[in-house]
Amino acid sequence: MKKNGGGLLGDIRVMAVILCVFAALVVIYVYPPPPADAGINGNLRYGLDLVGGSSLQLKLEGTLVKINTTSANESEVVEFLEEELDTEVTPYKDDGGAVYEIRKSVTKEQLSEVLRGINADIAKKPNGEDFFEDSITRATRDETRRIIETKINMLGLASTTIRTVGDNLMIIDLAGIDIRTARDMVGKPGKFEIRIQTNGTEGDIAKGQRLEEIENITAHVMYGSEGIESVGTTPTSEIRKWQGEEFEEWGAPFALTENGATALRDSAVEFDAINNPENHQLAMLLDDEVVYSAPIADEACKNLEEGVIYRWTANTGPEEEGRKKARELIIHLKAGALPVNVDIIGSGEVPAYLGAKFKNGALIAGLLALISVTGVVFLRYREPKIVLPMFFALFSEVILILGFAALIHWQLDLPSIAGIIAVIGTGVDQLVIITDEVLSGGRSSTKMYRKRIDFAFGIIFVSATTTIVAMSAIAFMALGTLRGFAIVIIVGLLFGVFITRPAYARVIETIV
Repeated sequence: MKKNGGGLLGDIRVMAVILCVFAALVVIYVYPPPPADAGINGNLRYGLDLVGGSSLQLKLEGTLVKINTTSANESEVVEFLEEELDTEVTPYKDDGGAVYEIRKSVTKEQLSEVLRGINADIAKKPNGEDFFEDSITRATRDETRRIIETKINMLGLASTTIRTVGDNLMIIDLAGIDIRTARDMVGKPGKFEIRIQTNGTEGDIAKGQRLEEIENITAHVMYGSEGIESVGTTPTSEIRKWQGEEFEEWGAPFALTENGATALRDSAVEFDAINNPENHQLAMLLDDEVVYSAPIADEACKNLEEGVIYRWTANTGPEEEGRKKARELIIHLKAGALPVNVDIIGSGEVPAYLGAKFKNGALIAGLLALISVTGVVFLRYREPKIVLPMFFALFSEVILILGFAALIHWQLDLPSIAGIIAVIGTGVDQLVIITDEVLSGGRSSTKMYRKRIDFAFGIIFVSATTTIVAMSAIAFMALGTLRGFAIVIIVGLLFGVFITRPAYARVIETIV
């Protein structure tokens, strides 16, 4: 075989592998800086089955129904159902008219009995079945997920995954959290408090500060449970002008009770916030952490001099960033209360010591798999100059997968480790195909060598494509923990086909 000049380090395929592996190691161990106690784990994150923790399977309670009535309009139906069922009812439109989302679980018999009060009944679907589903809208499901994620993030729990199945099922994995704490986090609303700055200057209160940091310069105004009557479901916007240019200012709307509005006005007057709002900001805290701080608007200060204000909007800024902050503040204003009740239909806990054993076992299994396939390949070829490049190609794929996991904050669990081992197996198969094609023709011209390599890569591409298509069905259908297994295999095959396999073929071309 005729060898190409230029050297391996001058080849773009070999350099691509070296640079990608270096970048993966940087992501794992250098940037962002890993926790001080991370050790060899670096920025890698592990699921509860490798470090211990709890898992909750939740059913979000709700009912979707379409109603036939000639005696009441849509708003009257909503008002009637809210009073009779003692829960929030939200209508939305579909192709066939209004569908009502009842934010609690009711039976068909119970609802039919209630609807007799307005001479109404449950509508039929085109197939003749009742339009009655034990479910909720996707928007309500997503809102519930955002609230749970916000509560978890405020507690600093990074090793958490939330998966949704259908419209009303949710699986939450909380690594390092015992089952009792996990239940409390999901089921209990947070404590929301509004305080007013009593001394200091503008900027002394910032988002993220704890109550103990601002307690001496603020005074209590109200708790959300006693002072907030309602919170808007979506951010509102208003066109404002600044230096001759118009922009869209976003905000979170909410309404106060009589006691809440009175307490806010009295505090604003007592601490002179109506005359000096910049240095007497309103601070909002969720579970004793500041989530919002801003002065009272000038127009509101003038109105407070005359009386109480019941409806407020907490301005959060312009453009998309302002809208995002407004949506987050709406969740905080609701004090972490979920829009629907949740029923814990299943739970599990992995003790920390058992998770550590699983983690060590998974590491040993991965190393044994890598060493074992290398040993089998050595028995096949009896050539260290072939086996060593093959070993480093497989090892590079593992590093690349781990780097990808660290980059996207993917949690490694037992199925993910199984996926890495499966990638090692499929990887060595493809490397053997390349090696056999190179060796089968003996020494030959570069043109013949290229033909054999092209033939080998044809087989590899077909094999990888069929596997990726099969794994995609699992990855995109969110089939529980199997999703991690499928994603790791897909990522590993892509790294192999486009990065490590071409480099290995170049190395084999040079050394054989």
